[in-house]
This record gives sequence, structure tokens and C-alpha cells, in this order.
Amino acid sequence: MKKKLAPIVLFVYNRPIHTLKTLEALTNNTLANESTLYIIADGPMQNASDENILAIKKTREIIRKEKWCKEVIIEEKESNKGLAPSVIEGVTNIVNKHEKIIVLEDDLITSIHFLEFMNEGLYKYEKKANIYSINSHMFPIEAKESKSVLLPMTTTWGWATWKEKWKCFEVNTDINTPIFTNPHLQNRFNLPSYDYTQMLLKAKHSWGIHWYYSVFKRNGLGVFPTQSLVSNIGFDGSGVNCGTELTSSFIHQGKIKVLIEDTIDIYFYSLYLNYFDKKSKSKALSTRIIRRILNKLK
Repeated sequence: MKKKLAPIVLFVYNRPIHTLKTLEALTNNTLANESTLYIIADGPMQNASDENILAIKKTREIIRKEKWCKEVIIEEKESNKGLAPSVIEGVTNIVNKHEKIIVLEDDLITSIHFLEFMNEGLYKYEKKANIYSINSHMFPIEAKESKSVLLPMTTTWGWATWKEKWKCFEVNTDINTPIFTNPHLQNRFNLPSYDYTQMLLKAKHSWGIHWYYSVFKRNGLGVFPTQSLVSNIGFDGSGVNCGTELTSSFIHQGKIKVLIEDTIDIYFYSLYLNYFDKKSKSKALSTRIIRRILNKLK
């Protein structure tokens, strides 16, 4: 029996050039002509400028320009919901209908093997209780081989999940939750130079940090490639929640093996943490990083 492919949902708004590049890359995927694509287009804000309304119009023209996948289902909002409400509502509705989902936003360029990796991961890890997501992005870390690894992380740059795992998503985090008072939990939750605890406390318009915490509090893991299958082109100041300080340009165009594992890949995770230490201008792999790894495994 042929495996049923997960539907893809793409969220777009007012970036026609980014949207076109995202769709052109997606349609070149090896499984695009067998996949269903939902496109959810957010609407204009109140008192939107003529320039913004024109950008929304051009974006909507682009999504209707071609048949990007086997089936394309378009939903155009009359007014602006905002990225976070759109993602939460859209993912919930589609994953409840199809049991699984692959999620993209309008600034992600995918490898031709992106859909293969995501669908294979969804299939192989569907019954694994501690696996909450399949993820396509990886920072430029020198890996010994191209394969999948398990990490105690999530990403918003090209990801997938299942209906049962998405049920754990909590959009609100109580101010009295232990993550805000327990230094040990904060040490596990944060990354070098990235204070995710403060992001969680202040995040009013971001769903991604709440998804990460929802998985973290359940000791969940995610499947990641050791080399990135997606590149984010949105760090030009044009997007919601996107600055200009990060870059993500490399895409691995080869196939990546999806291995069935049960635990974190400690070696690769140490490289992952060391990458962020270097980003924050700290020294190379240290005792502190090893301690962080051991803490996360407790």
C-alpha cells in the first residue's frame, strides 16, 4: 500500500517576491506533483496603505499563477488575522482533517528533497511517543554525514507534526509556571545567547516559542537533518517577527537518510550548542556545554 503524503500548508501575506521564490522551490520538489497544498493568504490591516494593499493583491495573483502541486486549495482572508493566529488556526484545522501536516511560511526556500524527508520522518516516527515534530532547518554545522538526528528543539522554518502531538500546543503560558522561577529549567530551555525564557514571557505575537515550550515541558524531541533542507530569505526586514541579524543561505540538495532513533545524538547536539556559543563570541566547546547536555538528558 502506498504511503499517504502529508498535506502542505503555506502562509502568505504581502511579500509577492518571497512568495514566488518559495512556491517555485516547492514545486520543484520530487513529491510536489503528488501532494496537496493549502495556501492561506492573510488580509489587509485596518487603514492599510495603498502600497500594502497592492502587495497583498500581487501576492494573491502569484499564488493563483500556476498549479504548484497536484492539488492547490486557497483561502483568502478578508481582513488581517496576524501571523500567529493564522498559523494556529490553519494548522489546527488542516491537521485535524488530515492527521498530519507540513508547514511553510512565505520566506522559505526548500531543497528538492524537502518533501521526501518530511514525509519519511512523519511515517517512521508516527508511533514514537516522545517525538513531536519533523524539522527541515539546520544551522551551518559541519556534520560527518548527512542523516537525521534527534534534538530537544523545535523550529518554525519548515516543520511537520501529527494531530495528536499538535494537541499539546499551549498558546498561553502561565506567569507562575516553573520555567520562570526555576534556574535549572531555564538553563535547559535556553541556548547560549538566546534567552528563550524571556521570549516566552514577552511573546504576544509569536506562536513558535509557545510550541517549543509545549514540547519542552513534555520532554519531547524533534527529528532534524544534519544539513539544512531549507533556507530562510526573510531576514531583509520585510516579514513579521523577522529582523536582519540572522542569515540562512545554505541548502543541502542531496537526500538525507531518516534514521529511527530513540535518544538525542549527543555528539551532534554538542556541535549545535557550540555553534550558538560561537555566535555569542564565547569560547569553543566547554565544560559548561557538556553540563548543559547532561542536564537536558536528566
